[in-house]
Amino acid sequence: MGRNVDDCAKRRLVEHDEIEFAIRFMMSRGVKPDDVPVQLARYYYVDIDEVNAILAGIEAKPAPAEKQKPARSAPDTKLRNVA
Repeated sequence: MGRNVDDCAKRRLVEHDEIEFAIRFMMSRGVKPDDVPVQLARYYYVDIDEVNAILAGIEAKPAPAEKQKPARSAPDTKLRNVA
C-alpha cells in the first residue's frame, strides 16, 4: 500500500494571529528573537517577511508593566466583646 504524500508535509502557518501567537509562545519559552524565524521555518511553511514584521512590532512595544496593587492600610484589630 502506498504512503500518503501529506503525511510528511509541513503545516502552513499563514494567519497573522497564529504567527504572533507562535512567536510569543516561543519567546516565553526562552527562544531568542533571532532564532524564531529559523525555528518556525523548520516546522512550518511560513512567510518570513510576516514573521520579521511581527517580531519588529513585538520588540518595538515595551513590555506591559505589572499593575501594582494600591497600598492598603492595616485593618483595625480591635477585639469585640462578644459575650
